[in-house]
Amino acid sequence: MGRRITRGSLYFASSLAAAILPAQAVADSDLAQPMLAQVAACVPPQAPASPATPNPPPLLVSGLGYAGIAPDTADAEARRWFEQGVRLIWAFDEVEAIRAFEQAQRIDPACALCAWGEAWARGPTINLQPRTEEHGKAAAASARAERLSGKLSRRDTQLIRAMQVRTGGAGKFRNKAYAKAMARLALRFPADDAAAVMAADAAMVAAPRRGLKEGSNAQRLLESVLRRNPDHSGAIHMYIHLTDWIDRQDLAERHADRLGRLAPAASHLVHMPSHTFYGVGRYADAAAVNVAALAADQAYEAKVKPPASDYRTGLYAHNSNFAIGGALMNGDGKTALKIADHFADRFRAKPDFGRGVRAAIYYAYGLYAAKADVLALPVPAGAALRAMRLYARGEAFARSGDAAAVRAEAAAIAALRASPEGRAFGGRPAEALVEIAQHVLEGRAAMMTGDHAAAAVAFRGAMTLQESSGFGFDPPPFWYPVRRSLGAALLAAGEHASAAAQFKASLDKWPNDPLALYALSRAQTAAGQQEAAAQSLARAKAGWFGSVEAVPLVRI
Repeated sequence: MGRRITRGSLYFASSLAAAILPAQAVADSDLAQPMLAQVAACVPPQAPASPATPNPPPLLVSGLGYAGIAPDTADAEARRWFEQGVRLIWAFDEVEAIRAFEQAQRIDPACALCAWGEAWARGPTINLQPRTEEHGKAAAASARAERLSGKLSRRDTQLIRAMQVRTGGAGKFRNKAYAKAMARLALRFPADDAAAVMAADAAMVAAPRRGLKEGSNAQRLLESVLRRNPDHSGAIHMYIHLTDWIDRQDLAERHADRLGRLAPAASHLVHMPSHTFYGVGRYADAAAVNVAALAADQAYEAKVKPPASDYRTGLYAHNSNFAIGGALMNGDGKTALKIADHFADRFRAKPDFGRGVRAAIYYAYGLYAAKADVLALPVPAGAALRAMRLYARGEAFARSGDAAAVRAEAAAIAALRASPEGRAFGGRPAEALVEIAQHVLEGRAAMMTGDHAAAAVAFRGAMTLQESSGFGFDPPPFWYPVRRSLGAALLAAGEHASAAAQFKASLDKWPNDPLALYALSRAQTAAGQQEAAAQSLARAKAGWFGSVEAVPLVRI
């Protein structure tokens, strides 16, 4: 697998001012149901199946990526609106895509593919399912397209027929039947990029979560398109998701490097490479593309000025979470704090929104904010976030060398878990996350007092929970691999071989983790493996924002 780290150019646009959002905002990765369960998707399970169509008139926007489908209209303006709709579908911005296709139909009511595009935009995606509330309008648009389809090409006629299959159910979309219809269409037109990408997308929508395996027809279709047309932003988008499903993010790396440049105004496409970058250990780049995605989202809102849909708002939270997580893994506290402050300011009036991001905010504050500021953080209402605040306080005390205070914060988390409020965490994933935070602080305190055996016990408990709770990388709900802390405790105890084994095991799951690489280099040096130690240290330095050698074992 390709697992290199580059030092991405991290920046935060000054135009990222707080925006007014609708009162009904979707939660991002709620601690009760972390986004980690959504390995293939970019929104949480609680996201509404379909947001309402905004009312303001749409605007044409450049920089949204590739279209690749031509409509059956001679009107240049209608064609531009149709193509914008296609670009927005490839970018998973269905609300704006619907508005674009509706505008194209207003300009040319005889355009069959413009109506077909509306039906397409109202259908399910791998992020938005089942969208049953959109079925009626989608079926009506599909019927309009069929009535207008008399003079279409064979390919376009079959696209409309496949859409009729999709919308032909009694009040719901027929995803599996549509996937089969699109697979047949792709076979009939093997050189048609649009048919291939749509067929792959349909197969992914119809599959159970992570149901497609390596070598699937969807993978073959997308790879054939990318060989012919490496600039197809929709194909790259779907391929990043698919390679996430099959845990082969390395396959998408060279395509992910292109995507943001191909569609700089499509915030979701700017974000998408971070799924690949996290998987191959390019944490600085994962942070950088999400910072850029936040800026792109703000710029798009400033131009188009639609009321922010719940879906777009959820993606904003998701991008913020990824940006903080990538920055923490790369040691860039400045960027982590800047994103944390921005999110907290933007959604200050919505304290229940984006609980997963708010947990990440506590991680950033605990690791990098001034201790006085951390201790002054107000107590949040939710029990799980109260625990994350205690964790932040513990990390701040650890930075100042106060082991007794760290132990007190861990005890406070334990007391919260044992209280009636502890039953309100929201289920086992959140309970596991809180327990991990407690054990990490217990391990930190033990390391600070030289009780390395006790530290190993605490870190092993946290590691076992982390690795048995289904936690993934979308982004990880707990910010770093606790196995590396177990390795640090063993290294401090003089168990160099055991420590090295833990660091290597951690790197298998979190490739290119700079602190694991640095600690591994120390274990290798102690074992007399000088060449291997030098290589590990060089990789650690390349991936860390500051001086990795200044990080003590008690902080690893």
